[in-house]
Amino acid sequence: MNIQNNEKINQLYLCLPEGAIAPSKWLQDKGYSRQRTHNYVKGGWLKSVGKGAYSRPTTEVSWQGLVASWQHIEGVAYHVSGETALNLQGFSHYLRLAGENQIYLVGLSKIPSWVRNVTLNVSLRVVHKQLFRGVPKNVGFMEIKSPIKDWPLKISSPEMAIMEALVFVKDEFSFTFAAELMEGLTTLRPNVVNELLRACRHVAVKRLFLFLAEYYKHPWLETIDKDAVNLGNGKRLIVNKGKLNKTYLITVPEKFNV
Repeated sequence: MNIQNNEKINQLYLCLPEGAIAPSKWLQDKGYSRQRTHNYVKGGWLKSVGKGAYSRPTTEVSWQGLVASWQHIEGVAYHVSGETALNLQGFSHYLRLAGENQIYLVGLSKIPSWVRNVTLNVSLRVVHKQLFRGVPKNVGFMEIKSPIKDWPLKISSPEMAIMEALVFVKDEFSFTFAAELMEGLTTLRPNVVNELLRACRHVAVKRLFLFLAEYYKHPWLETIDKDAVNLGNGKRLIVNKGKLNKTYLITVPEKFNV
């Protein structure tokens, strides 16, 4: 390999860190034509990890690396949400609501083909509906380390993640699972909870969140401004064959309605 090619590869590795996955268009924008990329794959300097997607040859493909790359390269508003975000922060120690192979993401834009083409041992479950409206910037979000140096992973904070997880409660099993998640959330930040409850568009989620917080007698509940939360009117069906909780007018499993 000549000096010029060696320098070009070194430059590529500077912008494509270990663990990252990049689409061919991004590489072209960095000055690496499709032919050059093909030659690098052939020469073992790059690895194809799906149609139109590439990484360093030593990169171990992971969903965290893929999502962090997607967030960083395309600047998308997608974030890791719900149960998955809680699990990443050590709050989910039970059997997972949707099975161990499902990763929750929230966002409105279309998933690019290069992301869909990467083979993973998990499936990405994308929620396109916005649960919150008018949330102040960065409230409810946080960044954690990803497999890629200097490319963090944007995820929901515990306050936002539990509300996102409550959307999927539909029967006694999922209710019990969600309750176990809530039980461990003893240190939620009241100011963030207040902001999110005011911005939440899902009446049943807000009622269920407050019901579970009261059920476990979390100390932070004392500083929640319930009067500022629109809880709507009428009854809401949470679980079939449940018992109506008269405070929040939601159906819950009988064992929880104490």
